[in-house]
Amino acid sequence: MWYNKFAFSNKQDGLKEVPIASYFSEYVTEEEIKLYPDIKKLYPEFLDYEKLIIPKNLTLTTEFRELLEYSNGGGIINGDREFGYFSLQDIRYYYFAYGFPLSTPYFLPIAFNGGGTFYAYDFRDLTDIKIVAVGAGDLEYESSVVLGRTLEEVLSKTINIEEELDILYQRAEPTEKGMRITEIYKALKKIKKDKDEEKIDLKSYIQTKRKLETELNELKI
Repeated sequence: MWYNKFAFSNKQDGLKEVPIASYFSEYVTEEEIKLYPDIKKLYPEFLDYEKLIIPKNLTLTTEFRELLEYSNGGGIINGDREFGYFSLQDIRYYYFAYGFPLSTPYFLPIAFNGGGTFYAYDFRDLTDIKIVAVGAGDLEYESSVVLGRTLEEVLSKTINIEEELDILYQRAEPTEKGMRITEIYKALKKIKKDKDEEKIDLKSYIQTKRKLETELNELKI
């Protein structure tokens, strides 16, 4: 398989069952809202589903299905390029919880870079599906940059994807607010990893996660 050339971290059990074709384009369910209550808290627009436009062509690409069948969520590191990729369920969580349907509905987030930048598939052109980088705090099509067309191509590079954003767009120095948002995303990723590895108890995890997400929500206003 294409992923055999890469070193994995935090390997999980592989995906056992491929979801139905409309898995990513279906509206968030009541069960998911109970599991992730911050979805409605952060985005009250979800209360009116008629205002949400979720593309029907969001799908599980062949290469990403192969990756999930090997490890349903995990990490790949190549030099400074970190690829903390999501499980099947987490893809839906990040898509809704971070407001992709409201700003970039054709982007399907699949991983974080170790900070506050998403890897995402761009489904605006089904004849030429691309993998892009886009900041979690700046979800706009215009703020994204194309990384490549296959995961093997993208992950074979060794620089942090934020450098590609800097090189192509010559972005200004991040603001204090932007740097804090990035710090929060890193902290959220770390406590999730600590929980998965049973380094912190569930109560502490929930309390810390809730505190960080509240601050994040305030910074985004």
